[in-house]
Amino acid sequence: MNWKTLSAEDLEREYSPSSMVGDIEPFLSWYNAQSQRVREDRSLHLFLDLSYGESWEENLDLFLPSTSIWPEGLPLLVFVHGGYWQQHSKNDHSFPATAWTSVGYAFASINYGLAPTSNIPQMISRCRRALNWLGENHFSYGFDIRKMHVMGHSAGAHLLACAISPGIQDHDGSRLFFRPQRAILVGGIYDLQPISQTYVNEPLGLSIESARTLSPQFFDSDPLVALDIVYAEYETNEFIRQSKAYAEKSSARTAHTKLIEVPGRHHFDIMLDMSRADAEIFKQLSEQP
Repeated sequence: MNWKTLSAEDLEREYSPSSMVGDIEPFLSWYNAQSQRVREDRSLHLFLDLSYGESWEENLDLFLPSTSIWPEGLPLLVFVHGGYWQQHSKNDHSFPATAWTSVGYAFASINYGLAPTSNIPQMISRCRRALNWLGENHFSYGFDIRKMHVMGHSAGAHLLACAISPGIQDHDGSRLFFRPQRAILVGGIYDLQPISQTYVNEPLGLSIESARTLSPQFFDSDPLVALDIVYAEYETNEFIRQSKAYAEKSSARTAHTKLIEVPGRHHFDIMLDMSRADAEIFKQLSEQP
C-alpha cells in the first residue's frame, strides 16, 4: 500500500494508533500510576533528574538493581518514550524499570523536549547527547558501556533510529560517540512524509522535504548496532507497513536485524509486555545482555 493513495480521512486514521483501540486513557493512566510506584520503590537505587546537557529539558532518570548478577558491570537499557514528539515524559515512563532491573539491567529513561517548544532535530541531538553522557559516566554508576541497549516506543523508536543513523543531521551536528550494542524499536515510524500530511504535524511544522531528511527509512543506520524491530499485531496497516519496510531496508546493511510481531497486542498495551518479566517478548529481548 502506498500512503499517497490514501484519502485524507484514511491517512488520519492510519496514523492514529488509538483508532485500533478506542479509549486509550486506561493505558496512559496505567503508565503514569505504575511509574509513580516504581519511583517510590526503595528496593531500587534511583537517581532522578540527572542532567546530561545544558537546557532544562536535558535530564534523565537512572534505576540500578539492588544487587548485580554481572561481576564485570551491569548491562544498561536506555528508554526513549513515545507521544508523537509532543506528549509525555520520562516521569510517566519509569514503569519498565522494575522488570529490567529484576533481570540485572540498569535502566535509564530520558527527557528530550517536546514540540512545539522543541523541534525534531533538537530531540535527535538530545538523544545522542544522553547516550554520550551515559557512556562518559558509566564508571560512576557501575554499568558496562559495551552492553548498552536502547529501546524506543513510537516517536521514541523514530528518534533512536535517527540517533544511530550518522547521515541524519540533528540540531547542532552532534555525533554519537558511544555506540549501543542493540536498538529495540517498538511501534515506530521511520518515514515521516505521511506524518507531514496529518493532524500530528501541526506542532511539528514539517514539510514533505524536511520530513524526508528526518526519516530513517532513507538513511543507513550504523551497521554494528543490532536492530530488533518490534510491532504489535493490532497496529494500523501503515504502522505495520513502516516496521516491515524499515526492517527490509535495514537487513541489507545490518546483519543482525530482526522483525518481531507481538501477537494479541496493540500500540499501547505492547508496552505492558515490555515491563513484565514473565511476558514472552520481554524474555526474548532481555536475554541478550
